[in-house]
Amino acid sequence: MQLSFGPYNLRVHELDNKLSVQVTSDLGSVSIKEDDTIYPYNFPNGICFQIDNIENAPTPKGLKRYDFGDYSFILGINNSGLLCLFYSLKLYVNKKIIDDIYTLTLSFLTEPKTTT
Repeated sequence: MQLSFGPYNLRVHELDNKLSVQVTSDLGSVSIKEDDTIYPYNFPNGICFQIDNIENAPTPKGLKRYDFGDYSFILGINNSGLLCLFYSLKLYVNKKIIDDIYTLTLSFLTEPKTTT
């Protein structure tokens, strides 16, 4: 499923009991922001995305909830133009890059434990 939120485009699909979310923009490349100086109010269940190398930050946009079967998340664009995705604390989130696009995989599966 494709959806737009401000200047951000999201590709969302469910596969193997996991939800995959890719964020892109027609304005430029998008990266995950984890720097506390850019976004100091980091929530434990939030991930922010920023469009790289643009002159004017996107217009802020209020929160909106999206549901996909058992999964849901909330999107919002803050005053800095960052797209913030908030998810349930019950979910395990994996971040990776697929085809040069930052991708989140949300699942109810727990993180594998290692034995020593």
